[in-house]
Amino acid sequence: MSKIVIPYTPPDLGPNSDFQTKIFRKNREAVLSELRYLSGIPEIVNTLNQDTVYKIVCSPEGGKLYTDTAGNLKGVFYKDGKIVQHAKLRVIGPSLVRCATAVGSQILLIHIAIQLNEVKKAINILKEMMYENRLAKISSGVEQYEQAMRVQDSEFQLMLIANAIQTLNNGLEVTAQSLKRQIAEMPEPKYSVWDNWGFTKERTKQAEEKFRIVEESFQACIIGIQTLAECFATQNEPGAAAYTLAKHLSKLSDSGIAVAAKKARLVPFQGGHFPEQPLRAFLDSERLLHDSVEECGLLANNKLDCIEIEVRPVELLEGGK
Repeated sequence: MSKIVIPYTPPDLGPNSDFQTKIFRKNREAVLSELRYLSGIPEIVNTLNQDTVYKIVCSPEGGKLYTDTAGNLKGVFYKDGKIVQHAKLRVIGPSLVRCATAVGSQILLIHIAIQLNEVKKAINILKEMMYENRLAKISSGVEQYEQAMRVQDSEFQLMLIANAIQTLNNGLEVTAQSLKRQIAEMPEPKYSVWDNWGFTKERTKQAEEKFRIVEESFQACIIGIQTLAECFATQNEPGAAAYTLAKHLSKLSDSGIAVAAKKARLVPFQGGHFPEQPLRAFLDSERLLHDSVEECGLLANNKLDCIEIEVRPVELLEGGK
């Protein structure tokens, strides 16, 4: 089971925070609009300090949303960890859950994008390297998303993002397959007592050349999955996001990242970090990434323990801001 937390102040929303913050505020306002029309809310909020931030915790009996046969949603107002008011909020339909899920899934997906951005930072390669033909699809998908962020028309923006998702999916499929082959072609990091200096030097040079190609493809995959997470964060489709990201993360791992990290030991220390460092960074964060994707899937299936909403009472009054 999972829960949705809707903060009063936007959380860290990654490199494209201005764009994502607009979406967050729009989704949060949709949640507040639903709450304003729940019976019981006006009577409660009028008794509270209007400028104080409270937390509404909606958690019905049994821990499943909208399963109360009487149609009531149990709500509790908290302040500083203490209960201020209890309420039985009349359920008017699934709209509140749908709006809350949009916020929750956006925050989860941006969290995934931020984690991948940290992995990307460890790679000492210029982003322009992606524009080689074999990585062109991923770079094209990234460009489509960057264009979409600058579009004012919402329908056209969604169309561009949908195109970016399709392009990124295609590019990631091809690149992951290539990466698996490229890793297999890397020389094994084993030396023999019979190896002479000339052979060892040539082997190191070969390892550097092969690893450069692997590193470029790996970075392209990280950027592609990161951008996909951001694309899905703009849409209220956590189920599609969970399925798609889980697939690409698994394919990236299955391409042999752990093997590549071992083989990279043949490559000399350069640029202030060990060459296998970004690969290790991905392996270290892999479990956390999959957990976040799995939680996104739970949101898609309404498997929620509760919804927590940080709010000022004035926001729940009609016309309140």
